[in-house]
Amino acid sequence: MRVGSSSESLASKLLDYLTPRAGGELSGEVATTTRDCMAAAVKSLAPRTARRVAEPTEIAGAAMRWAREGVALETVLAAYHDELRSGLEFVAAHTDDDDGVAGAQLILRVLEMVTVTASTAYVDEHRLVAREHQTAAQTMVSALLGGHAVGELVHQTGIAVAPAYQVVALSIPAHPDERRPGAGTAAARRKLRRVQAALADPLGSRALSLLSAAGGTVLVPADIRPARVGAPSMTADVLTVLTEAAEVPLTAVVAAGPTARIPELAARTHDLLDRIRAAGRAPGLYRVADPQEATDCDPAQQVRIPVVTSTNDHEIGRSA
Repeated sequence: MRVGSSSESLASKLLDYLTPRAGGELSGEVATTTRDCMAAAVKSLAPRTARRVAEPTEIAGAAMRWAREGVALETVLAAYHDELRSGLEFVAAHTDDDDGVAGAQLILRVLEMVTVTASTAYVDEHRLVAREHQTAAQTMVSALLGGHAVGELVHQTGIAVAPAYQVVALSIPAHPDERRPGAGTAAARRKLRRVQAALADPLGSRALSLLSAAGGTVLVPADIRPARVGAPSMTADVLTVLTEAAEVPLTAVVAAGPTARIPELAARTHDLLDRIRAAGRAPGLYRVADPQEATDCDPAQQVRIPVVTSTNDHEIGRSA
């Protein structure tokens, strides 16, 4: 039987309804917490007042925690919407026409509050986590390039270090927008962000990079043994993806070897990259052939430039 109710009593009924219960499309901690946040939102919004109501801290706090735990925003919002659908069904079943309108208005205000508050807090925290990870990754790259011990850094950052890496020296030329008066810095920053975002999918989350708008170094985990099929690696296809993201032709020189040799390989690839650019060679991927060839030689004898092959099967010898 339908019963009329004031806004206060309707809110009270909704609060009673928003208690732990079985069912719903989602279950577990996310569903339970979103239900608690919904109850807090209902309590803050009813009875309706003309002044702006402060959002309950539970909504933002839960969203921030889920962002750090890696719970997808889609999952969070789906849990809220599941509760809101149930709330609308409750209002329809327990109010008359007049109070049904008031109940629907209350649900819509709750929808606005939880969606905006949770989404904003989640995105802000996600960005903060991404910046923290980027800073930690850059610190790790700097340590590996410098040949420093990274055991303590691994413990602090949680970033695993592979036994071997592809060391990629990358050159990113200026985008035409960077030459526009007053727009150069912003255009360069946008270009760099596009390249960094494009790196993630083909090379995976374990790839490390230290890049500026002009280029830098990328470290891709590799196996000392022949790479397994499908293992992430810098290839001509991957460089094409990065080129499309940068909107300028990129040049990369790649060598691979044990982690302990990263400083040596980085120096070698960047030296060859400088020579390739100075020689006016075509953009593309250039691979250092047999980087282990001089491993057992005396350092003073390691002066011969290794053969480099590009995506066009050109060979560069001593004069590169």
